[in-house]
Amino acid sequence: MAPGEGSDIGETPLPGERATMDGFVWTPRAIPSLRGPAGDMWCVRDAFSELMAWRPGSPEWLRFIEAPVPGDMDRLCDHLGLHWCDPDRQPEIFGTYLDRPGIAVYAFHGERLSHVVYQPHLRHLRPLPPQYAPFQAELFRIIADLRQAPGACLRCHVGV
Repeated sequence: MAPGEGSDIGETPLPGERATMDGFVWTPRAIPSLRGPAGDMWCVRDAFSELMAWRPGSPEWLRFIEAPVPGDMDRLCDHLGLHWCDPDRQPEIFGTYLDRPGIAVYAFHGERLSHVVYQPHLRHLRPLPPQYAPFQAELFRIIADLRQAPGACLRCHVGV
């Protein structure tokens, strides 16, 4: 399925519509025993909620589970009408996302885990939290909501 095409889980929101978690069903899983950097395993909820402007404690925020399985990420993006790309393999697509807010997804292959971080402006990615410094990270996915207008960037004086 191509990015942003939608899925069989629910209707992809149209431009101007507000995406919700209604109808999304997480894949059942057991919380894995993880090696590597300490984290709270709620990074998916935190990043997606910040991108979608869902406040902590809101109905959408409460529908997230801890440590979802990797396959749920594609389904979640489709359900919410989000677009994604691999920045190394699809630089032309990544270039169209640069002035938008989004989510950076990092893989730690040696640890067999990933971390998801909200990014207010994809042109200037915020660093990973310090607990990930000892581990080699690969930025392997960028997620953007193309319904959100490109934002002004004070660092490079775009749109200001």
